[in-house]
Amino acid sequence: MPPSVGAVAERIERLLPQDGTPVLNRVLQVMLSRELESPISPDLYFQASDHLSKEQRIGRLRGQGGQIFLLPKAGKEQVNGATVELRREAMLMAPLGRYLTETFCKGLDLPPDGVSIVQDTSTIGPVRGRFARPDFILVTAMRFRLLPGAQIDVHSFELKAENGATDESVYEALAQTRFTHFGHLVWHLPQNSRCEARLPEIEKQCDQHGIGLIRMRDPHDHVSYEILLDPVRKTTPPAIVDGLLESRLSAAHRERLLRVVNGGPGEG
Repeated sequence: MPPSVGAVAERIERLLPQDGTPVLNRVLQVMLSRELESPISPDLYFQASDHLSKEQRIGRLRGQGGQIFLLPKAGKEQVNGATVELRREAMLMAPLGRYLTETFCKGLDLPPDGVSIVQDTSTIGPVRGRFARPDFILVTAMRFRLLPGAQIDVHSFELKAENGATDESVYEALAQTRFTHFGHLVWHLPQNSRCEARLPEIEKQCDQHGIGLIRMRDPHDHVSYEILLDPVRKTTPPAIVDGLLESRLSAAHRERLLRVVNGGPGEG
């Protein structure tokens, strides 16, 4: 008798790396078959992974065979002892979220029936490596006027505190465009900061890699935010973008996005 969906789901959860490293579906099926000493049908495997996904115990990355990863239960990890810098960044998260929602989105000039969604993704998704998670994603959707379908754009934002912006920060923002269309680096750089000497080099690196650069002078004053560079759109495969949205957006945000894509209102 084949194992139940619940039993396979339990085995999948145990086999997935605790640090959130994604595993290819085909690799995980082989691991399951070896552990259970019997072949696991694709239908049973995907029923079990769907069960885990609905319970928000795993996330998915689409494309290239598909991957799944274990979702963290709570909290944001402390990395390499850089707790002070992480605390500074954490204090900037709420002001940046308000800026993106209240000011940045207005600058995109979406049509009245379009939608913009801002999601804090700093604690959502795989934790493997330093470049695994953007701090925020911004999703915009609008229906075409004459042609069928909708235009979906996904922006990722990497936030750095005053002392945290380096060349590596640019590569971090660039790496996140593996899953999005536009990458941005947001740097809290107050007026007359001694870190301002690094600005020309950071700006040069962002320009070279097509990454947007936003200078945040006063986190609580939206007028003090300055867009120094606009990002260049990446040709990220739709399946990869879809996997990011499925694994990072909240259920409410996914439903709102679907309404616009299917021709309904963005609000409600």
